[in-house]
Amino acid sequence: MKNLNITLTDLDREIWAEELADFVPETIYDAHTHIFENRDTAVPANWRQSTWDLLQQADAQLFPGRQVHRILFGNPLIKETIEHGNARTAAAVAHDSASIGLALVRPTLAPAELEQQFKRHRLMGVKPYRVHAITGDAVECRITDFLPEAQIEVVNQHGYIVMLHMSKRLAIADPENLKDLERLTKTYPRVKWILAHCARSYYDRPLLKAADRLKNIPNLWYEISSVCDTDAMDVLLSVAGVDRVMYGSDDLAVGISRGKYLTFGHAWCYLTETNHRFDLSHCDGRMTFTRYESLRAFRFGRREIKKLFYSNAKILIDQVRQSRSSRR
Repeated sequence: MKNLNITLTDLDREIWAEELADFVPETIYDAHTHIFENRDTAVPANWRQSTWDLLQQADAQLFPGRQVHRILFGNPLIKETIEHGNARTAAAVAHDSASIGLALVRPTLAPAELEQQFKRHRLMGVKPYRVHAITGDAVECRITDFLPEAQIEVVNQHGYIVMLHMSKRLAIADPENLKDLERLTKTYPRVKWILAHCARSYYDRPLLKAADRLKNIPNLWYEISSVCDTDAMDVLLSVAGVDRVMYGSDDLAVGISRGKYLTFGHAWCYLTETNHRFDLSHCDGRMTFTRYESLRAFRFGRREIKKLFYSNAKILIDQVRQSRSSRR
């Protein structure tokens, strides 16, 4: 079995012991995890493969003593067939009856083939991604440019999940995104929408601008992976409520990477150990894991720990499983 290349520093151990050990519960649902094989040797080692065993290793080292169940899906950036990616996800899910897998999709996938993917691999939702938009514009595309309504209809028939990474520079605050979500949730009322990365709000402004409309859109859930901004987390909980927010790691390999998402003005970026020119001689300039930085921003929600780390995802997954059982 391949070993994960992680070396914990004294800084990592200190942050875990002093800030996170009494916050992260014993049993967890991770709502955003990837399974993939990337043969591009130009990428760092931890970005070349994610397997069930490697995810287990990551959690054993960063979350010692915790039991983790997962919502898994492939990496939509890797150039491989959908069949290969979804078969890999299905094989990973087989390790844990409490975990579920989502199918990678592209706009060209016919509804009948999506139905076959669900049936063949027992997957319970879809993971589209904006880089596959039929417009060729991965930034300003609309939801149905990379997730056609014919596919949404199949998901709706099953009562399954859409794991949605928002597009557009304004993310969830974009008027077209809000208009589309309002229409799609009404037209396809059985779809469970998970808006990844706090609806791709790495700071609070998009959520603040969208708050009044989001509160009236049904069937939206959110996961917090990679977001490292306390204000964004605070606004998300006020918008969504504590029953619709879930923990996510974005591993492999974002959560185990050393760095942090920073915000400034109306922008955000990913700061790593190698992409800055700060003079850090006045302090301990080492970085810890993105997963830890995200949780440090999330700690104010400790009164609702069980819901945020476990119960909300469990309830959602149970709903999806019940929908599948009702169709048999």
